[in-house]
Amino acid sequence: MLSCLLLCVSSLSSLDSVDYRDLLSYQGTPTSMEERDKRGNLKIPSTYVDKGAWHGFYLPDSVEQYAGFTGPMIIAQEYTLDFSDNLQKLIIENVDSGEMLSLTTAERIERYSRPDGLVQQFHWPEYSLELKLSYSDDRTSVFTTRLVNHTQTPQHWRLTWSGKPFTHHLKLPQHALIRELETWKQGVRWKLNPIMNTWQMQLADAEFELWFDRDMKIEALEGNGYRATTSTLSVAAKSQLSVLSAQRYFHTHKEGIQHKAVNWTQVDTALASNQQIWQQRLDRLISSGDLAYQRMAVKSMLTLIHNWRSPAGALLRDVVTPSVTYKWFNGVWAWDSWKQAVALAYFDAELAKSNVLAMFDYQFTAKDSVRPQDEGNLPDAIFYNKDNARGGEGGNWNERNGKPPLATWAVWAIYQQSQDTAFVELLYPKLVAYHNWWYRNRDHNGNGLAEYGANVHPAHIKEGKPDRAAIIEAAAWESGMDNAPRFDDDGSVLVLENRNSEGLLLGYSLSQESVDLNAYLFAEKVLLAKMSAVLGRSEDSIVWSTQAEQLKLKIQTEMFDAQSGFFYDVRFDDTGREMMTEAGKGVEGWIPLWAGVASQAQANTLVEQHLTPKAFATKIPFPTVSADSPHFQAQRYWRGPVWLDQALFGLQGLQRYGFNTEAELLASKLVNNGEGILGMEPIRENYDPITGQGLHCNNFSWSASVLLIIYKTWLDK
Repeated sequence: MLSCLLLCVSSLSSLDSVDYRDLLSYQGTPTSMEERDKRGNLKIPSTYVDKGAWHGFYLPDSVEQYAGFTGPMIIAQEYTLDFSDNLQKLIIENVDSGEMLSLTTAERIERYSRPDGLVQQFHWPEYSLELKLSYSDDRTSVFTTRLVNHTQTPQHWRLTWSGKPFTHHLKLPQHALIRELETWKQGVRWKLNPIMNTWQMQLADAEFELWFDRDMKIEALEGNGYRATTSTLSVAAKSQLSVLSAQRYFHTHKEGIQHKAVNWTQVDTALASNQQIWQQRLDRLISSGDLAYQRMAVKSMLTLIHNWRSPAGALLRDVVTPSVTYKWFNGVWAWDSWKQAVALAYFDAELAKSNVLAMFDYQFTAKDSVRPQDEGNLPDAIFYNKDNARGGEGGNWNERNGKPPLATWAVWAIYQQSQDTAFVELLYPKLVAYHNWWYRNRDHNGNGLAEYGANVHPAHIKEGKPDRAAIIEAAAWESGMDNAPRFDDDGSVLVLENRNSEGLLLGYSLSQESVDLNAYLFAEKVLLAKMSAVLGRSEDSIVWSTQAEQLKLKIQTEMFDAQSGFFYDVRFDDTGREMMTEAGKGVEGWIPLWAGVASQAQANTLVEQHLTPKAFATKIPFPTVSADSPHFQAQRYWRGPVWLDQALFGLQGLQRYGFNTEAELLASKLVNNGEGILGMEPIRENYDPITGQGLHCNNFSWSASVLLIIYKTWLDK
């Protein structure tokens, strides 16, 4: 009995367990370079990528594509595109009989995914064919083709791979994808034609390579295709033989030179090391709980790893992007990074640290060539290409606005998991500068309550004057809640210029002190006090704690409406101040509970009056706008759908104030009612609070992060 118990416990997180197969749907075959649904997602639900690579694959969805992994997908700097339908399709000749092996005659066929790769297996009584796709480094995917002889006599086989890339993007018919095809005894190289189409495809002197672990007969075919054939392979009785091949994608020729030729003597070791890394991740993440919740947690981890990109272009470190399958999300956003880092810290603290540092690589300083007035702040989003102002050609890089201050929360979470004091020491002054920027550049009246706003930027000037619509748009972006009702322009909000004592324009504020922003800033002060204590800076700790208490009083007394029992933004002008109750209740009103800034009585009131099925305890809890608000629209981005980060803050707020039963119940309700969360469907950007339908982007990293945190907090038992 004891041995059975030990076996059961050890298998909870086994990489080889069938429990962690087929967590996401990778099945599909591309038919052109870019096939998307109306939302902008690739039509194939998920793409398998590992090690931070910039290319990925699918599982074949038809017998015609068997014995090959469909794709590859490549990320053309900022856009995910498909390079081929099946670049390495295998045909097998039985040399002894002179016949081609028909895969459909196999008695048993298995095609599945596992955390560390994709697998196909074909079994006959006399022999088996096994194929596995996995990654050895951040530019190299490895195909292992294994022939197994079940008989007492030798077998002889000849393997032939063939394929070709797509010729062009359907929206760019004048651009031929391939500039040149090179072949040699062990490989094929496609040199891609450069293009800089800002919103569709971006390529420099990119290259895609296919390598084999032995000399092959390689022929160049029409349409930049190839055929590669082995010599006759002998498989001894009751033995097996493996052929390795590798596919590699480089953004530039220089990148390819730096990676050198594939070193086949090291590939097996690299693959074994990656398997060990995956096992360690599982061991750190999974300990107990319902199998469905365990699978959800591992699916969430897989989503984050698929969205991991290694250094390239202006991305100087390993980062996790929002979604590799959504057209516009192959960059790095500040507040996405903070949430992702908190989840990453559970199973990969180094990747979590890198995710944070990648954003701080671009923290503005007083010597910044573009915006020295924003010293301490960071860009909203960084991409492979910088924007024109910074000498690049990109259109997605954004410095029009900042994002809510959650970096200190992320760094503290990483410290709690890693106990890395040096990391805190490194980030502390950067976090202080970031925190202080809000009070210098976004506190128009200097009363200690900050506002969302916009940076000094050409996009915010029209005909020589501040562009009201553009600035309000950027301010809403800065909040992260792009189209929330509280940012509707009814003409009453003022666009205010913030200037220093010398009259220099620092940026813009709305005449609206936001409750979530100030609750986040309160949380930062509390955490900066804790960091100061860890670093032995007792005087700093006292200052931060004092500031936190002062801000707490302001939020409790100036942003809570006793009549409706809820927290709101405050609108101000020269005549006075007024809480924005007419904008309705938004999920931002729960952030004071997450931050710990609400009084216990205020928290009790929120729960008693608003944690109801008609308000915030919907089928998927914590809609962005209360379901009883006249502004509620269940599927309109930040006007109703549940964003899981805000749901998490709501759940953590309940827990902080002693509502543990409610928090656990709603956490379970969220994961059980969200479409596909417990199945193979991709994790979505947000969810309909009434029906549970998944909305907008697929394979969304911060949603995956939240599900992982929910598992570790409430479901891992």
